[in-house]
Amino acid sequence: MTSAAKRSKKLRILIPFFATSHIRPFTDFAFHLAAASPDDVEATVAVTPANAPVVKAALSSHIPRGGHGGDARVKVTTYAFPNVDGLPPGVENMSTVKAEDAWRIVAATSNEAESLIRTSSPDAVVTDLHFIWNAGIAAELGVPCVAFNSGGIFPTLALSRLTAIEIKDPAAGGSVTIPQFPGPDISLPVTELPDFLRNQAQVFEFDHGAENRFMVELKECLGLPPTLSLISSLSTVRTSSTAAS
Repeated sequence: MTSAAKRSKKLRILIPFFATSHIRPFTDFAFHLAAASPDDVEATVAVTPANAPVVKAALSSHIPRGGHGGDARVKVTTYAFPNVDGLPPGVENMSTVKAEDAWRIVAATSNEAESLIRTSSPDAVVTDLHFIWNAGIAAELGVPCVAFNSGGIFPTLALSRLTAIEIKDPAAGGSVTIPQFPGPDISLPVTELPDFLRNQAQVFEFDHGAENRFMVELKECLGLPPTLSLISSLSTVRTSSTAAS
């Protein structure tokens, strides 16, 4: 890839999670980023090979009827999907993967994704919250890193708060109250929580240092308490993306 020094456009690289419900919103976001400043921004969506068709299908929805070239503003690049015990080749999307295998896959692909980011020399990284360690990689490269959650504000803040507590005896069921949540108390059935929250070993492996970097950067940027800055930032992203579509 052309070095950053020789590029006239700013390269934004977007890295979504391996699920169509994440890849399509990331692709739409990439399209709107490039469409807003076509002469200045080059948006690239990075996925594993089997997920590239999902990106291309999402881009095709932006091509005017009877027109062509609507997807030219966004590039698609791929990084290798590793061999994961129990998964046949080509099984790279959460629609064909058991939920309990998701975090094994995320951990296994982190090195390939990191290599892609470093060799691409991007001017900014837009990462899925599942790949929160990309904040540290971007920091080492001296470029901004933005976390984009396709699910919206509520799950983003809820997950952030729930990772800070211990879910006692998740097999017994019951409910858990989201700590330090704005407004009235909200309780969720333990059975409805993501697998990684019910597996304390995975919670302990969560990169809280990277998460804290996101929170500090948001607070410094907006001059708000962490909770409010997170809500405001994500609200702005979601509103801007929706309005542009």
